[in-house]
Amino acid sequence: MMMLILTVLIYWLVAFVGCFVIVEIAQDQLYDQLTPRAGLKVSLAAVVLAGLMTYFHPAFESMFTTNILNTIFQGLVWFAVFMLILEFHPWHALGLGVMTMLLVSGLATMGVDAMLKPAPPVASTAPAAVNAPVRGSLARPAAKTK
Repeated sequence: MMMLILTVLIYWLVAFVGCFVIVEIAQDQLYDQLTPRAGLKVSLAAVVLAGLMTYFHPAFESMFTTNILNTIFQGLVWFAVFMLILEFHPWHALGLGVMTMLLVSGLATMGVDAMLKPAPPVASTAPAAVNAPVRGSLARPAAKTK
């Protein structure tokens, strides 16, 4: 249970920071105004997106291969969140939502995997034996004296 809570918190934190930066910059640049109560809207959006990422656990190595249907579904949800909660126009929500999903979800998963997976055990090995050289010298052996 603790692992699930930590996973949701990490995903929420990364989604919150990513979405807050996008909302602050894009709302100002695209519409020349800031969204009222942006912090609350981004918090709600980050909760929705963190729950989605916790359930699907998107990773860069499988996003476009084995889990392509999950990626398409996540793209639709991110588009809806950016349009309905964060109040972007549909074309802007499509571009920003999908772009943010591709970047943030993979990076957040790397963070979750790095922080929550146990470190592999270190195998103890015996000290390496000193080996004789494989090849001998190219010089002639010295003549033996009696």
